[in-house]
Amino acid sequence: MPSMPPAPQANPLPASPTASDVNMVRKERPGTLTGAAVLGFVTAGFEIIGGLLWILGGSVVGELESAFGSETNIGNIFMILGLASALLGGVYIWGGVMALKCKTPVLFVASGVGIVVNVVALVVSEGNNGLLSLVLGAVTLLLLALPASRKF
Repeated sequence: MPSMPPAPQANPLPASPTASDVNMVRKERPGTLTGAAVLGFVTAGFEIIGGLLWILGGSVVGELESAFGSETNIGNIFMILGLASALLGGVYIWGGVMALKCKTPVLFVASGVGIVVNVVALVVSEGNNGLLSLVLGAVTLLLLALPASRKF
């Protein structure tokens, strides 16, 4: 009778992870935090573009005021709103980057200030400007306030 071929050699099982390996596992960033950061970047774009338009509109209104001898200074108010909006856009970008690093206070404050600035813009423009950035800021605040974002 012929001899049986040798049994195949099985690879040994890998060693189980040590306690130090288990602690090195990094938790993933929650989707709500990533979504808030992305909304921060999108809102920053709208704030910067809107700020530049407010500044342009303020300078045109200021020129018209000086041409007609009006002393209302509405153009200056528009330009201040534009500067605040453009600066807020930069803070939104900074907050979005910090949120991707799981540090949320900057984006939280930027969203709160953005809501206030856009409410003022809505009042000054009689309900025509700032609504989109207002909604985006509110949604960003909501995403940052959810328990998944706060626990991380």
